[in-house]
Amino acid sequence: MNEHAATEWDQNANATEEILTTMDSQGKKPIALSGAQVITCTGQAIANGRVIIEGQKITAVGSSAHVAIPEGALEIDLSGKTIMPGLIDAHVHLDMHGMPDTYHESLVEDKLRTIRASIEMANTVRSGITTVRNCGSANYIDIAVKRAVDEGLVTGPRILASGKIICMLTAGSEYFKGLYREADGVDENRRAAREQLKEGADLLKVMATGAIMNPGGTPGAPHLNVEEIRAVVEEGEKTGKHTAAHAHGAEGIKNAIKAGVRSIEHGTLADDEALKMMANQGVFLISTLCSNFWMLNGSARNGIPHFMFQKAEEVSKIRIENLHRALQAGVQVAMGTDAGTPYNYHGRNAMELIQYVDKKIMDPMQALMASTKVAADALGLLPDIGTLEPGKQADILILNADPLQDIHCLLDLDNIHCVLKAGHVVRGEVDISQWRECSSLGFG
Repeated sequence: MNEHAATEWDQNANATEEILTTMDSQGKKPIALSGAQVITCTGQAIANGRVIIEGQKITAVGSSAHVAIPEGALEIDLSGKTIMPGLIDAHVHLDMHGMPDTYHESLVEDKLRTIRASIEMANTVRSGITTVRNCGSANYIDIAVKRAVDEGLVTGPRILASGKIICMLTAGSEYFKGLYREADGVDENRRAAREQLKEGADLLKVMATGAIMNPGGTPGAPHLNVEEIRAVVEEGEKTGKHTAAHAHGAEGIKNAIKAGVRSIEHGTLADDEALKMMANQGVFLISTLCSNFWMLNGSARNGIPHFMFQKAEEVSKIRIENLHRALQAGVQVAMGTDAGTPYNYHGRNAMELIQYVDKKIMDPMQALMASTKVAADALGLLPDIGTLEPGKQADILILNADPLQDIHCLLDLDNIHCVLKAGHVVRGEVDISQWRECSSLGFG
């Protein structure tokens, strides 16, 4: 022990358990995480850095040579490790398990789906994803799970929940029982928005175009028109809540932008005009490459409906090419995985970042920022999370490896040394049995 009550341990030992015991026993004492590479996700990497945490907040970040350790603080030596913000996934479906045929999700009774979703959200935060934005759940399961996490009943990330997805009367919506709130005309859409807000939604989600996973749906076809989407946007804005728009086709994307949405989900067929509009108006593009990746590269493709697989194959290359064009046009791209879609299991969200780098869409630092700073901005939470800066919540991922050298390390659970959410250490291990087709309630 030095004068700052420094604690060291063998890096080959089970350091996570030791940090749990040490931090929990210190109560309200400041914590100094020292010696690691610190990736602030403001574009900066500090070779021998230090992060000071007091309660739930970060109070100082910088090099160990320049950031003083507060009197009485506990210093933890993390030499050889990497400290970065917790990851943010801006597009998940927490009540979907990754079944090959998404129709089968609706055959699981809602109460069981809610319990299963709680397990999957624990997997998510234990994998280093400390915040998610849920973009549609059946019968308000996402709002129930969010409340359980907020009240400390279950372990999970910070959740922004949308409730049901607002859409027009269309073929294929019945494929996802309880997921959609069909509404036609301005007044019905306004009422649909108010229903979601009444249930406790943190954001609103609309269908501006058709979908890949809906039988009979045409992904490029526009759905809700500008006036209908604007009615939803206006209802959300009354209480400071944003609207996200599912949109594949260019016309639907432009309709959504004109209506004032904050983000375009997927954006597969955006043309140059649509990308320019997004850049000029600060509308975020949420990538969701994983939804195609896992359909095409999952451990097995048995059970994926032909119509779904065919559409996924068609748009996969287009979506990658479009992300290149979007970045060149100045559009802000944030990480979203569509976790819950076929073979796209919760807790494997970091595959999205691996795709960014492997497909040469971004370099490793840009990829990390897309899943932290940019994603936090897309969610309207940048003042609180997304970077390691004084005054922000201590959502922190500590790794045994360097993601700037090998982005793949984020998907290896052995590399996750410790996860903190708002200054609290996340306990427990990832239940990898949920990542198998034959898992409980997986219909394998």
